[in-house]
Amino acid sequence: MSYEPDSIVKKFIQAQIDPNRVVPTTGPEPPTLDVEWRFVGDESQFRIHYVDPSTGFNCGWHRDDDHPELGEVHFQYYLPDEKETNHEAAQFEKQIPTEILWTVLDRLFQERLPELMME
Repeated sequence: MSYEPDSIVKKFIQAQIDPNRVVPTTGPEPPTLDVEWRFVGDESQFRIHYVDPSTGFNCGWHRDDDHPELGEVHFQYYLPDEKETNHEAAQFEKQIPTEILWTVLDRLFQERLPELMME
């Protein structure tokens, strides 16, 4: 696990994921999960993004200003065979950062990876 800019001022965290814990199994390079939270006034923005260097697949949930037509939060994913990034609206019932992160992890490993990688 690494922090940016450092372990004292944590603005970004990156974790490596054991390839054998991903369904379908991936590897040999371990996927990573990047988590970044920013607070702009009273509003929080975040980026929780999964990258698999072995397959080229990546996906994530973002609350930012990049796709206002999709609402406050969007999910995006890239399938190497399609050669384009797909975007769709997303929402969360919870608003506390840790609760959003746990929801994202559940959705990522229980729903989105099996669904998108089995296509």
